[in-house]
Amino acid sequence: MLYTQYRTLQKWKLSSLSFALLCISAPSWADSTPPEQPSTTDPIQTLDTLSFQAKAIAKDPDISAIAKTTVTREEMLKYGDQSVNDTLRRAAGFQMPAPGQGPRGSGGASGMRFRGGAAPIFLVNGEPVQGGPRGGMSIVDTLTPDMIEKIEITKQPSVAYGSVASGAVINIILKEPLKNAPIGGTVRAGYSLAKAGQNDEDRKNLSLQMDGRDQSWLYSFSANQMWTDATRVTQTQTANQTREQKRVIEQRSTLFAPRVEYEIDSKQKVVGEIFYRKNESDGTRGDQIQNDGNESIRFNTRYERKDQGDSDKVRFSVEKQDETESTRALQNNSYIDETINEYGFAYDGVRKFDAKKQIKFGLDTRASELESNMTDTLDEKRYALYAEGSWKFTDRQTLTLGARQEWLDRSGLVEYTDQHFSPVLAHRFDFTKEWSLQTNISQAFRSPNSNRLTPTVTLSTDADAGSLNNPDRGGNPNLKPEKVTAYETTLGYNTAAGGVNITAFQRDIDDYIEKSIQLEGDRYVERPYNQNNATTYGVEITGRYALKQTVQGHSFMLNGQLSTVRAKVEDEQHHERLVSDVAPYTASTGISYNYQPWQLASSINLNYVPEFTRALENQAYDRTSNARFNVDVSLTKRFQQGWATTLTGRNLLSTDYKEKLTDQNTGAIYQARNNQAIPSVMLSVEKKF
Repeated sequence: MLYTQYRTLQKWKLSSLSFALLCISAPSWADSTPPEQPSTTDPIQTLDTLSFQAKAIAKDPDISAIAKTTVTREEMLKYGDQSVNDTLRRAAGFQMPAPGQGPRGSGGASGMRFRGGAAPIFLVNGEPVQGGPRGGMSIVDTLTPDMIEKIEITKQPSVAYGSVASGAVINIILKEPLKNAPIGGTVRAGYSLAKAGQNDEDRKNLSLQMDGRDQSWLYSFSANQMWTDATRVTQTQTANQTREQKRVIEQRSTLFAPRVEYEIDSKQKVVGEIFYRKNESDGTRGDQIQNDGNESIRFNTRYERKDQGDSDKVRFSVEKQDETESTRALQNNSYIDETINEYGFAYDGVRKFDAKKQIKFGLDTRASELESNMTDTLDEKRYALYAEGSWKFTDRQTLTLGARQEWLDRSGLVEYTDQHFSPVLAHRFDFTKEWSLQTNISQAFRSPNSNRLTPTVTLSTDADAGSLNNPDRGGNPNLKPEKVTAYETTLGYNTAAGGVNITAFQRDIDDYIEKSIQLEGDRYVERPYNQNNATTYGVEITGRYALKQTVQGHSFMLNGQLSTVRAKVEDEQHHERLVSDVAPYTASTGISYNYQPWQLASSINLNYVPEFTRALENQAYDRTSNARFNVDVSLTKRFQQGWATTLTGRNLLSTDYKEKLTDQNTGAIYQARNNQAIPSVMLSVEKKF
C-alpha cells in the first residue's frame, strides 16, 4: 500500500468554535486519543494479508469526534499478552493493581483505576459485564487473546455506552467465525513456574478456540481451564517485631463460551452466545482457612442489521451469578452467600445521512436483584435514553453533541429514586491529515454499583488481618451518586507508521466516592464514603512507531506511554489532601521485533510506578508505597503445519511490593508489609487446525 512521504503544508486557522472549546478546557487537557493504527503485521503473515487488514480498518463509516483506539489480536500476540490486563498496561490512563500483591489488589480487572477515579466499563461484544456481587472476578479476567478479535478503547465520555461519568469503555470483540472453512481453530497448552525465596507458583493452562461456517450458519466455541498452586510469604513489621506469614493457595478457573450466528441475508444476522464461568480458590494460613467461589452463566442474544452507514441492533441478556466466601479461624468465622439475577434489553441505532452527518440513538433497560444471607435483598431498575449526533461541517472540523437521560430506582436494602441528564460536546479540528486537535466537555452522574452498597464485611487474610495496613472490606448503603464535570483535550500527530498524542484532562467531582478505613469494634474496615469534592487532573503522552515488514522480512514496533494524575480531595471543613491510593504517574514502554524468514516474534515490555506517600483518611498516619519496576518478555517461534511455541517471562527483575504506615507527627513506623515479587516463566505450545 503506497504511502506519500512528502505532503505540502497547508495553511490553517482555528475556527471560532475550536478556539472557544480550547479556551474553556485550557486548565485541563483530556485523553481523546485519535484512533491509532496498530501494527497488524504478524510474523507469519504475507504482505497480501497486511494489505487486506489495512483496507478493512479504513472502511469504518463512523465520523464521530469522540476517538477510539483499536488493538488487534495480532498485536496482543506479538507482545506476548496473556490477558486483557496485559494489553491495557500499554494504554495511558490505566493504573493496574499489582497481581497477587498487596492486601487490596487481586490483579483482576475489578481492581483497575482510570485516571484516579473508578474502574472503566467493560463490554463483551457491546454487552456490559459484571464482576462478583462484591467485586469478584469477571468474564474479562478469564478471556485469552485467542478468543479475542480486537479490543476497542474509548477513553472519552460517550453517551452511547453509559460511560459519561467514568470516561473509559473497554469493548472486547470476540473472535469472528471463519467464513471460508467448515471448522478451524487453535488449541494451546501452557505451563508456568515462578519462584522467589520461599514464594513459588505453579500454573497450568489449557485453552481452545474453534469456529467455522456452514452456509448461513456461523459458529464458534471458546474454552479456558486454569489451575494455580501457590505458596506466598508476606513479611509484616511493627515498631516492636517483624514476622513472616505463609499462605498456600489453590485456584481453579473455568470458562466455556459457545456462540452461534445466523445470517438472514447480507445485511441482517441473529447472534446467540452463552458464557459459563466458574472460579474456585482455597487458601490456608496457620489456623485460618479461606474458601471462595464464583459461578455465573450469562446468555446474550441480539439482532443486527447493517446497511452501509446505517445499522440497528436489538440486544437481550440474562445472567445469574453466585458468589460464596467462607472464612474459618479460631477468633473469626464468617460465611457469605450472595446471588445476582440480572436482565437487560437494549436497542442501538445509527443513521448516516451522508458522508458528513450521522446520528446514534438508543435505549437501555436493566433490572437486577441481589440476594444475600447477610443483608436485605437489593432490587435495582435502570432506564436510559440517549442520542448523539455528529456533523463534519467542514473538511477539517467535526462536531459531536450528545445527551443521555437515566432513571434509577432502588428498593429493599436501599430505598431511593433518582434521575440524571448527561450532556457531552466534542469537537475535532484536523489541521492536516497528520495533525489534529480534539476537545471534549461533559457533565454526568455516576451512581454507586450494588457491590458498593451492600454493608457485608469481607474478612481479610493473613496474621495482620483487620489492621490498618490490611483491613477488612465492606460496602456503604448510604452512598450518594457522584456529579462529574470533565474537560479533555488532545493534540495529536499520527501517520500510518505511528504518531504521538499529548492529552490533558481535568475532572471536578462532587460527592466523590473514596475508600476510607475506620475502626469498627476491634477491627479496621475499609468502606466507600462520600467526600465533599475532588479534582483529578493530569497529562498523558503516548507514542508509537511501526516499521512495516520490509522486503527482507523485518518488522519492528515501539510503543510507550507516560500518564500523570493528581487527585485531590476536599472535605466539608475545606481541608485538602491527595487521594491515598493514586500513584502520581505511571510509565511503560514496549518493543516488538519480528523476522519473517525465521517466523520468529519477540517483545519486551517495561513498566514503572514511582514511590509515593499519601495521608490516610481519618487516620493520623501516612502510607508510603515503594517504587515498582518490572520487565515482561515474550518469544514466539512458529513452525510448519500450524505448530508454534511461546516462551513468556513475567515480573522479571521486579521490585517487591511494599507498604509502610508512619506516624504523621513523629515519623515513627506503625505497620509495614512486604510482598516479594515473584518472577515467572511460562512455556506454551499451540496448534492451529
